[in-house]
Amino acid sequence: MSRRRADRMGTVAPAGWPRAIEEDLRDGDPDGGIRPLLYTVACYVLPALAVFVWLLTFSGHVPADCVTGFTGCDSPRAQAIDSFVSGAPRFGLALATSLLVAVVLRGIGTTWRTTALALASSVVGGGLSTVLISVVTGEPIG
Repeated sequence: MSRRRADRMGTVAPAGWPRAIEEDLRDGDPDGGIRPLLYTVACYVLPALAVFVWLLTFSGHVPADCVTGFTGCDSPRAQAIDSFVSGAPRFGLALATSLLVAVVLRGIGTTWRTTALALASSVVGGGLSTVLISVVTGEPIG
């Protein structure tokens, strides 16, 4: 193969030439490290934080037709935040499962990029924890 053809294919490229596609696909941190775990946590915490901020926009006033003697009348905001907080154990289980999946995926496939690994582990870990909760509690999924 001539040097000119090799240059066009990206196998032998002098300084200043575009890099080979393979270089873009390689992970900059093939040894693992903590970055995939931090990105996996971010895949959970950032959406949860956005939902919590959204819950703060709910009305803080108790409905006018509420009878306080029989039911615990709460504002829509209080009800939503209470529901959000009561989901913390399931959220924690999903996060822990996703972190475990991230460690396993990093051990199996060292060529995955950190962001792809974090997203994959978040999706798979969330699904696994949903199935696990359904099996343990007997509640149907969905």
